[in-house]
Amino acid sequence: MFDAGPYVSCYRARSLTDGSFTGVRCVKFANLIHFPNVRGVAFVWYAEGLDQAGPYRHFGEAFLVPNPAPDGPILAHAAGITGNGERAEPFLRLLVSPDRRLGSVPERVRISGDRQEDWELVPDGRISDYTPLPRHVERNGPLLREFKVRRDGTPGFGVRSMLSSGSWIGSGRWLDMTYLHLGTYIVDPAGMARYGVSDIAAGNHYCNVVPWGEISLRADAGGPVPFVRTSGTWSETWELRRAATGWNPDPAVADVVAAGTAS
Repeated sequence: MFDAGPYVSCYRARSLTDGSFTGVRCVKFANLIHFPNVRGVAFVWYAEGLDQAGPYRHFGEAFLVPNPAPDGPILAHAAGITGNGERAEPFLRLLVSPDRRLGSVPERVRISGDRQEDWELVPDGRISDYTPLPRHVERNGPLLREFKVRRDGTPGFGVRSMLSSGSWIGSGRWLDMTYLHLGTYIVDPAGMARYGVSDIAAGNHYCNVVPWGEISLRADAGGPVPFVRTSGTWSETWELRRAATGWNPDPAVADVVAAGTAS
């Protein structure tokens, strides 16, 4: 059974072509829920599943940017996570059409573009007929900007990986528990960005939440190895392990980047 835990919204994904189950989607909503009329990150998501080509994972982000059709689809992109036994998945350019009810989690989300899917909300976050992929994720592949976490002697290890917005997916081990989380930010009408983090999975995995504004990120690209420092609830140093290659964001969303996290 897949258990997303209480801090992300869990969806069952089905193919628009034949209705078959395509995997699990865990979503952390940002401006789509909190400030739907402000330009910024709409939400980020983690995807995993198993198809005829093998197991896959990817990380994606969707954006609120001006659209000629107010109720039209949202621009999004995603990149395959590889290096832990997953099959290769390319960079995905997507259009996202969520149910539009201001301030509430969408019950359905339709995906078009390089993937054709329908996501259906699973309110309790549990999908009993799906066995999750092994949680040990140490690498995220060439499509993501990948950082290793330096903890100055505290137990565990970690990897943090970004696409273009400054949102990230994090994985690793803390004490005797593995973890997987989504980090992103909301932007209020005054233009202030506040970060938050949500862990994925309950059970024997570490599962917690960092509320909006209780963690800060600051990048430093002046040294021989660029890094990001976090402060607040977490105190970590993320050292760049590899830059992303092979893609560029859509020009309409390329400047949606949190201050201090640009590559």
